[in-house]
Amino acid sequence: MNLDKIDLKILRILQEDGRKSYREIGRELKISEGTVRARIKKMKENGIINGFHISVNPHKLGKDVIAILGLYLKPSEVKKTLEILKSYDEITQLYQTTGEYDAVCVVVLEDMEELGRFLSEKIYPLVNVNGCKVTLVLNILKDGHKIPI
Repeated sequence: MNLDKIDLKILRILQEDGRKSYREIGRELKISEGTVRARIKKMKENGIINGFHISVNPHKLGKDVIAILGLYLKPSEVKKTLEILKSYDEITQLYQTTGEYDAVCVVVLEDMEELGRFLSEKIYPLVNVNGCKVTLVLNILKDGHKIPI
């Protein structure tokens, strides 16, 4: 699907406020609500829009530990291991990577004790994980999934 200027403007607006109504977007772009609805539907069908999400402050929910895990995986079991990792609620982001690590994930947990339990009960027992490097996040300076458009 080729995106035109209107599609790109719609995406920019939705990235700023995913709750904005079709009517409000239409007014802002001087197009009909139906046009906005049809374009968004088409972008969803084509996999350009994957969903609508909210951004939550983990600290306000008592989640005070954010860690980045660099994982070394057995090459023959990467796909299987990534599927297992995807199922863990504590993992908020998971990437298969090149470079030093085979995968990198972000975990959000209540405290250091929970991090220790997560590592010892869920990461280290995976026979396909050859090692893990843990980096703690000190401050969140920018967080989100906005794509430059």
